[in-house]
Amino acid sequence: MIIKKRRSYSSKYHYDDCKCCRKKPPTLNCCTRNIEINNNFCYCPPAPPPPTNVLKAETSQYTAISDGIKTVYTNQDKVPAYSTSDILNPNDVSYINLFINGILQPATIYNVQPGSLQLLVDQINIPRNGVPIILQFIKILAN
Repeated sequence: MIIKKRRSYSSKYHYDDCKCCRKKPPTLNCCTRNIEINNNFCYCPPAPPPPTNVLKAETSQYTAISDGIKTVYTNQDKVPAYSTSDILNPNDVSYINLFINGILQPATIYNVQPGSLQLLVDQINIPRNGVPIILQFIKILAN
């Protein structure tokens, strides 16, 4: 929400996207933006970004189930019903996120190579048997 203090009706205190704020003096119900003026404050609802500025992206995911023992997972460990890809090359994607049991993990605890996910954890922090391991790949496309 954009809030601008009105000290006077000069243009520097007006919200440029709003017809109401450009009127001098503003009225309570003068346009479709639902402007609310209380105690010399003008409450203007935010405008959505123009659709041309939205980036296009592709997402895919690799899913495996922990056995409680291993720290290295390969394409052969994926669960096909929940995976949309193998483990991709990190150089071919924009972002990689690792979720263990639904919790986003810091990039310092894993290493991704094409076809391989290595968890950089000690024996005590290996995910328990049956815990889902999801590697999400996000590729930002050129417009």
